[in-house]
Amino acid sequence: MISFFATSETMELGRQLILAFEILVMIISLLMIVIGLVQNKQSQTGLSALNGGNEELFSNSKERGLDKTLSIWMLSLGIVFFVLSLTICIITNTMLV
Repeated sequence: MISFFATSETMELGRQLILAFEILVMIISLLMIVIGLVQNKQSQTGLSALNGGNEELFSNSKERGLDKTLSIWMLSLGIVFFVLSLTICIITNTMLV
């Protein structure tokens, strides 16, 4: 485990990094909410199969145009969100302890 000597400079740097990353995480989460609201509702996917769902549930349907672009953005933002969250945890546990 990486350990730093807890000086006031490293603690201040850690606090500033955490603040910056938390602001980025909030912005990314808001963008993900907006993209989720803009995406088309796929009425017969996911758990609707348990309700008797659509007969064409496993048919070959591909996303095109705006739907595909929004899906790619959602996946990318989700990955960045996950990485930033892990980074915040690592910085908190190494620099501020």
